[in-house]
Amino acid sequence: MPSRRASSAEVLLGVLEALPPGHRLWVRGAGRSLAPLLRPGDSVRVMRCGPGLLAPGDIALMRQDRELVAQVVVSTQPWRTASLLGLADAPGGVTLGRVVAIRRGRWVVPLPRPFRPALWMAQRAASTAWARPWTRLMSQGVWDFLSGWSRPLRRRLVGPLEIRLLTEDDLDALLAFAQERLVVSPGFLRRQLRERWGVSDAGRQGAAAGAFDAQGRLFGFAWMDSYRQEGLQLEGPWVRSLVVSPRVRRMGVATGLLRTLMAEALRQGEAWLFADVDDDNTASLRTFERLGFQRADAALTQQANEAWDASGQSKRLVVMERRLGA
Repeated sequence: MPSRRASSAEVLLGVLEALPPGHRLWVRGAGRSLAPLLRPGDSVRVMRCGPGLLAPGDIALMRQDRELVAQVVVSTQPWRTASLLGLADAPGGVTLGRVVAIRRGRWVVPLPRPFRPALWMAQRAASTAWARPWTRLMSQGVWDFLSGWSRPLRRRLVGPLEIRLLTEDDLDALLAFAQERLVVSPGFLRRQLRERWGVSDAGRQGAAAGAFDAQGRLFGFAWMDSYRQEGLQLEGPWVRSLVVSPRVRRMGVATGLLRTLMAEALRQGEAWLFADVDDDNTASLRTFERLGFQRADAALTQQANEAWDASGQSKRLVVMERRLGA
């Protein structure tokens, strides 16, 4: 049975493709490639047209399989689009129209054609800078420092957070978070969310949990699944990632994410939950220990490290385990 997200996406795609040239429509959830210009929850107004009416610096709304993606046109001969930070568009997309306005809450910002050269130059500068590793590290370090110095202030600025399991409707927020914080590929996250994590309770395999603010932005993410997907001979569900934005660290987010995964693993009938943590990641080790995880015996620890050594992992891992329902 198709998911609710798949059905709604197909309906929207059908409406857009049937829209006569020149007509306009507001669309939500297509702007992750325009981060940080657009945030999850923002909308774009699209004027229906083909690629022949677009030029470098325009923002094109593209259809990629069942998804809508808004990207900057960087070339028309040959046709190429890219994210604001320079990631190239996947080949084979269908151009649906030009983005003519952006809406965030009650604010609407038009994007007139004279704005096109400025956006093209901004995209070129941002992509050039972002391609350099030291630029990314410096910007991330500055942002982490500025956002992490005061927990009371951060709590007030971020507002209340909802920690829950992810659904397919959270794809845009997850990919925006992944672009800043995760090393997992967007394609992997899309596939997992559609086929394993985001389906109904009866069909869910593994799970992913997130910490969301009132605007739907993701500030923390954790997921569990079987390592047998990657061919590693390790039994049971494993916590595969636990990442929290500096703005909400030491605010109980990591604990809440793990509790959510523990409850879901128990609901799925699992008796144990495992995790492997870098041996120098003392903060994560303390978090697991506070929730009753204990260090696994030497045999399982050796098995996990040998499995990762065979796949190219070099860091020593500490294996944690917890009996669920105890």
